[in-house]
Amino acid sequence: MSFNKELQEDLINSSILRSAFFNYFFRVFNTTVDESFIGISEKYLTYFNDLKDYVESDEYNEACKTFEEYINNEKNAANIHDFLQRLNIEFTSLFLSGMSNVPASASSYLSNDGLLKGEEWQKVVAVYKMRDFQMPESIKAPEDYISVEMLYMQKLSDLIGKLAEESDINLLKSTINDQINFSSNHILVWIDMFSDAVYKKAVTLNSKLYASAAVIMKYYIKYDIELLKEFNDELNK
Repeated sequence: MSFNKELQEDLINSSILRSAFFNYFFRVFNTTVDESFIGISEKYLTYFNDLKDYVESDEYNEACKTFEEYINNEKNAANIHDFLQRLNIEFTSLFLSGMSNVPASASSYLSNDGLLKGEEWQKVVAVYKMRDFQMPESIKAPEDYISVEMLYMQKLSDLIGKLAEESDINLLKSTINDQINFSSNHILVWIDMFSDAVYKKAVTLNSKLYASAAVIMKYYIKYDIELLKEFNDELNK
């Protein structure tokens, strides 16, 4: 099967951006941040704003405005140490502060008992095993935690770019289908609940980063699956 060169380049270039987006969401929702996080968000602003033409949502547009407000606050911070401390207080209040925190694993929303490592965790672990994906030892969270799933999505995005570069069309189509299925049958089932919960609490904390990133992530994942479907359709012609 021949490989359309324009499609091949589109797949390679898009995989670079897609991987970067998923890595950003991983970093935001994985743990508290350090000085290495400063300046990262600004690099994504233009890309997130460009997505307005495809997303066409007032909620998304407002999230981008809030995201830009966060970036301006970060750039104008008089003391980076104090700024990071405030940011990490927000993260702790959102995700780590006991019974009032926002659950960040699929099992919390989809399992019958709402406990960690429920039915959804088992399903996700099975998917990871199929793709030989292992969490870094530094991550102390269940496999169905939102940041781990973003890392898995990054791995698949990287692999799609690699397979496109190698012109391995059959494996490429299989990997795209796997990512579509993981998004459709798993992430999209609970991402609205998670994003809405984060946004609601982040607003009460006046946390511009987490309020905006949660909404942007929700819409980006929905956009991403449609993009993958378009690529799949082109490959199947």
